Amino acid sequence: MQMGSGIRAEVSLPTAAPSPFDGVVDGSTPIYSVARSASTDDSETVVLEFIADADLPVPEGVEVVFDYGAKAAYRFEAPCVETSPFTVLDRHGVPVLETTIRDGRLVVTFHATDLPTLRSVLDEFRESCPDMQVLRLLQSSSTPEESDLVTVDRSDLTERQREVISAAYDAGYFDHPKGANASEVAESLGIDRSTFSEHIAAAQRKLLSTLLD
Repeated sequence: MQMGSGIRAEVSLPTAAPSPFDGVVDGSTPIYSVARSASTDDSETVVLEFIADADLPVPEGVEVVFDYGAKAAYRFEAPCVETSPFTVLDRHGVPVLETTIRDGRLVVTFHATDLPTLRSVLDEFRESCPDMQVLRLLQSSSTPEESDLVTVDRSDLTERQREVISAAYDAGYFDHPKGANASEVAESLGIDRSTFSEHIAAAQRKLLSTLLD
């Protein structure tokens, strides 16, 4: 059987609308094993079920359908929203592989068959959720030469390192010729040049170690 060239993507989104979890959970408690199906009573409604702590505070309309002791299975109905991440994936014929809520964010993992599909899905995510974050991308291949994507874990960088490297990128620090020098980017961040250089060097080392490994 020929190896596919699909891409595994892990994307972080807000738990607020258009997420179906908006108003259901606040995101502070980890949630996993999310299942989703169409409602038998209403074609414009979906049924979601998830596992979380048994003492999770939930609003009216969310019911416990199984008690595991320390954990419980919860179920609720939500409207099909055009911009919901799940509806977006449905439109592209891409099933959800895994859904969790951790660190206050909705994390959705899926397999895209090719790069154009991945780009289309991510573009739609970004339209409704500007603070969408791509956590990991991994491309399958039958030979190493076929893959031009690598796994990149943004959490390898500290929050400050992400802030510094993002500001440098936006200012054109990496352009040729440079749109801004180190002193100018440092000033925009309210830090001195040496601190900027330390953060940017550390961030680049981590990113390059991932790309060149």
